[in-house]
Amino acid sequence: MLYRMQAGICRVLAHPRRLHILDLLAGGEKSSQQLERELGISKMNLSQHLALMKHAGLVESRTEGRAALHRLALREIKDACGMIRSVLAARLERGSQLARSLR
Repeated sequence: MLYRMQAGICRVLAHPRRLHILDLLAGGEKSSQQLERELGISKMNLSQHLALMKHAGLVESRTEGRAALHRLALREIKDACGMIRSVLAARLERGSQLARSLR
């Protein structure tokens, strides 16, 4: 059951645009309009991505007046994304070392 839940979160994270949204929200709460503008996407497209991330428990939303505001649900989400980036950086470094050794 735990692995199934973990896989569900990983499926939600497996989209570049959603990772970009999480990266923007790691800097603090943002309105839908700010996210649409920074990402260059439509309101409908943003809404679909946010719905998936909310369902997975990654993002929380609230309204203030007419504005919808979004934030990371847990600080650990920012940490997890940073860890994945560290793994990617290490892989890229290892690959460039291999490329240099082949020259």
